[in-house]
Amino acid sequence: MQSVITEDFAPLAQALEARAAEEEGYSAQLAVYHRGELVLSHTVGEHLSGDALTCVFSCTKGLGALVVALLVQDGLIDPNAPMATYWPEFGENGKSRLTVGEVLSHQAGVLGVPGGVPSKILLDSAEYAKVLASMPSVWPLGQNIVGYHAITMGVLMEELVRRVTGKELKEVFEERIRKPLGAEAYIGQDPALESRYRDVLPAAEAATGFFDPFSPAGLAVNSASGFALETGPVYNWHELANAPQVRELGPASMGAVANAHGLAAIYAASFGAVPALGTTRGFLSADTWSQVSTELVYGHDRTNGLLQAFALGFMKATARNNYGSIFAYGHDGANSSLAFADPAHQLGFGFIPSRNEGLKETSTGVKLSQLARQLIMQKNMAAQAAGNNA
Repeated sequence: MQSVITEDFAPLAQALEARAAEEEGYSAQLAVYHRGELVLSHTVGEHLSGDALTCVFSCTKGLGALVVALLVQDGLIDPNAPMATYWPEFGENGKSRLTVGEVLSHQAGVLGVPGGVPSKILLDSAEYAKVLASMPSVWPLGQNIVGYHAITMGVLMEELVRRVTGKELKEVFEERIRKPLGAEAYIGQDPALESRYRDVLPAAEAATGFFDPFSPAGLAVNSASGFALETGPVYNWHELANAPQVRELGPASMGAVANAHGLAAIYAASFGAVPALGTTRGFLSADTWSQVSTELVYGHDRTNGLLQAFALGFMKATARNNYGSIFAYGHDGANSSLAFADPAHQLGFGFIPSRNEGLKETSTGVKLSQLARQLIMQKNMAAQAAGNNA
């Protein structure tokens, strides 16, 4: 990843280096675009240095949501229309009135199958979509209940994109977003990139406590049957991400491979011009990014108890997860990664550590995003003061 540290954003590099000094072997990438220019691209530690790529888990959902946003802009998807308008089978078992917006903001209650689906279809999106279409919601609909669809959200987005385009979500992403920008963020990793892949490392803190496969949390991760890979069943998230079979498939729930620069570039180009990438305007209009980033639900999540907020596939900032302004749209990932756009601050942001950092009052990614916004505001105030004194 190219090293860039501009004067105004040097404190961000210093903050990342200070974080690395707290933990032996810590490695992470950080990239920031401001007003369409790359103002920071910095790596600490050896694991993610150089041209390294790694899995970004649920940051993939944010990339998938950008694909959906393009289709909204094209007039192919109306977020207020019932999902069954595009996917008639989804209307079964009382789900006919669920809108696209409700489904893609984690309100549908199709978290997974009690007891787990057969592992052979967990990574077969089209087959899993058939299962989800036939299911009832696990909670009463129309009551603004939110529950994180950890795996099935990717399946829901993928099937919607199939129905309206006849293509796979990852194909649309490649054709309309990644390839035109030349960004290093892939949904479906080319085997030719395998030598650049760096494993997601085991989490800093081991998961503890009882985990019921018939609970909302258990349904959301299909804990009962694991994932069937060519090498055998896998139950651990970081092992799953490191499987070449999974990376090549690129499930929209968690399978993207990227570096921080690629994520930041894509989000910066989503709302504004990025001359270095050859774009003179954002690939989403102001009307579109405003529409798809509007918060649709907020509340205590039924799968994890945390206060969550979601837009059309995007995770929104909350007091607990204060990564951006009310206009920001993006997503975090299970390895403590974070990527988003914030048009209010003209900011594109990407952060990828080598492992999940465990439970923190404020994550490293969020702390860095807050500092980035503070630096931008200081820069703006200094420019305003200089103008007033001219």
